[in-house]
Amino acid sequence: MDFEFECWRCGADCVVYGKPVGFWEERYRLPGEWDCWNCGATNITPDE
Repeated sequence: MDFEFECWRCGADCVVYGKPVGFWEERYRLPGEWDCWNCGATNITPDE
């Protein structure tokens, strides 16, 4: 499933893929860090 986050540097919307890990419930594992497609800045996935 794809999740959308905003880059902290340029404000661009970035799509991050979440790998499904739950069997009985919808749970996804997101990468801890990802790079912005627009400016290349390293972003941290929020905990929420």
